[in-house]
Amino acid sequence: MAKTNLTDEEKETIIEALNNNTEPPPELMTKLFPALAEKFDVAKLDRAKIVTLEYAGKRSEAAILNQASPTETGSPLQIERCFKGGIISKCTQLDLFEKSKKDNDSNWQNLIVQGDNLQFLKTCYRNADPMIKDRVKGKVKLLYIDPPFATKGDFAAKQGEGSYSDRVVRAEFIEQLRERLIFIRELLSDDGSLYIHLDQRMSQYVKIVMDEIFGKERLLNEIVWRRFSSTGSSKAISRKFPINHDILHLYTKTAVYTYNKQLIEYSEKYMKRFRNRDSKGWYRISDLKSYSEDTLERLRKEDRLIEPKTAGAHYGYKRYTWELEGIVLDDVWIDIFAINPMAAEKLGYPTQKPEALLERIILSSSNPGDLVMDVFAGSGTTAAVAEKLGRRWIVCDFGKHAIYTMQKRMLKIGESKTIGKDVKKNRKYDKTPKPFCVVSTGAYDFSRIMKLRENRDAYVDFVLGLFQLNRDEKDLSGKYRLTSIFGEKDGDPVEVYPVWDDEYLKNIRIDEDYLKGIILQSGGKLKGNYYIITPETCTLIGNRALKNSAGDDVHFKLLKFPYKILEDVSRNFQIQEQPSSQENVNNLISSTGFYFNDDVEIEVEKTKQGLKITRFETRILDKQGDSLKGLDGLAMLLVDVDYNGEIFDMDMTVFAKDIGDDGVIKAAGLTDSVAVVAIDKHGNESKVYLI
Repeated sequence: MAKTNLTDEEKETIIEALNNNTEPPPELMTKLFPALAEKFDVAKLDRAKIVTLEYAGKRSEAAILNQASPTETGSPLQIERCFKGGIISKCTQLDLFEKSKKDNDSNWQNLIVQGDNLQFLKTCYRNADPMIKDRVKGKVKLLYIDPPFATKGDFAAKQGEGSYSDRVVRAEFIEQLRERLIFIRELLSDDGSLYIHLDQRMSQYVKIVMDEIFGKERLLNEIVWRRFSSTGSSKAISRKFPINHDILHLYTKTAVYTYNKQLIEYSEKYMKRFRNRDSKGWYRISDLKSYSEDTLERLRKEDRLIEPKTAGAHYGYKRYTWELEGIVLDDVWIDIFAINPMAAEKLGYPTQKPEALLERIILSSSNPGDLVMDVFAGSGTTAAVAEKLGRRWIVCDFGKHAIYTMQKRMLKIGESKTIGKDVKKNRKYDKTPKPFCVVSTGAYDFSRIMKLRENRDAYVDFVLGLFQLNRDEKDLSGKYRLTSIFGEKDGDPVEVYPVWDDEYLKNIRIDEDYLKGIILQSGGKLKGNYYIITPETCTLIGNRALKNSAGDDVHFKLLKFPYKILEDVSRNFQIQEQPSSQENVNNLISSTGFYFNDDVEIEVEKTKQGLKITRFETRILDKQGDSLKGLDGLAMLLVDVDYNGEIFDMDMTVFAKDIGDDGVIKAAGLTDSVAVVAIDKHGNESKVYLI
């Protein structure tokens, strides 16, 4: 690790900034992290004459990447549920930790990640989480993203009512996306590629940002995708040309990249030219304009040469349909819906993309076994197609609606249509899904963390990750003469309270005598800050300063959990709300910090019209800190119309906007084993409630 040479004054400035939860001056950040700063040669950028967007709030790449180091990191991954062979697996967090230690793809588990994709990207960039350590960063061969530029809300907004992208200040939106793109570049393999799917609203702005991040020479293609096979009735009233295309910018990380040439079939009109037939098949006669005597002799032997009938006429030769390789695909894609009409794939998810589109992208820029990622995953088309094409995959989305949609899609993938050459034969894929897990980042179940204490290393890694700390591999216990030191925070020791020892968990509590014992055990030389990560139930006191044998202060700082808001980020902490209407399911989400799941309770009964919510309770508060009454805290109700008692298989999503004040929900097709899961606005979910 590079050494830093900071003056006492500079150290004071950095400490003051951290205490005030502000960003240190850029010049100090580059001195503090010189290795990162060296990556970005401003003079080189200037020589390259790259056009850049400048706006309020734009930060340097070094500052953004530094946020995933000591100042602000990603969040650890917590397993929610795993599936193997299409059924619930007993795989636990500890199992995944152990599997991940074996560095081979046979232990790979595909992942559906629920949470803020920025936090997830930071977690991948940090490369410390045991579940993905050394398996994702720098190893993603293909990353496809479809950011929320054209949500249903953009088209459905009433007169005078701004769309989502209008409500977010444009500069803020661009910076949020730019931040994600910088981390995405770091996750790509050296021969990896990024496809970013855009519409006319933001494509030109984002291209400038991409040129800045990847380099304008790394733009491989600007692909035009025709969205529909027709534009509708000529009677449509409009004072402009109908919009019927999206843009896909294809960037590569380096000059060495994966590219597989794609071929498309010839048109029916062209194939009608092959009107002749012999024992070898259908053929047409083409002119032989350039040839040698050897060529003529070969064609004669093959019975393919057509002799000229008049003097001066050209030779001809037979061209058979089976010789046609296909037309090399260019950067205008107008045939997607002709290949595979999307009707059979529809999941009722806004902005869902056809599998044929993702098939083309994945075949072009990856090979079997490669890792494919999508962090704006939505309905999970990327995961489904990657699975069918034999690629490994990771997908991420903030919304619980999206997570359950993707889970169901993958579990029932065998019932979906195949892709590739057999798609027109209307065949089913007819394979069970490969093992995958649903994991969360940023929202945690305390009881699951405590179960990790069965494996001390797994527990230590996880709770250090909660507080954005790396586990230090140096002999810190020897350095401080204390057995439970596993990391350092700003150069000060971090103790992880040993809950793996039953005596500590059941009978010992952190009090003043416990702290005095730490000073004594260290030889009395301990001074400055001393951090202890501990469950709230294991401590009887708060932060405290005690003297060592030399009279110097030791500041004991307790990092307790669970609690809703981390003290270090409380002023900026925000929990983004789950969408309460279909129009908002694709909103760009940025949340800060982590929280622990609260209990949600729901009771529902069947009615003639469908369902009625008779009881709903959540502990979340509104922005003013007041309790939410009635159904105010409900974001959506997920419904499984024929629950099998094991896997909750979402068949219907009812958003809060569509639920009456009396809790009545109109629904048809319900069976005698209907089950529901309630999602509150903070993403907490109830247990499965069987009606």
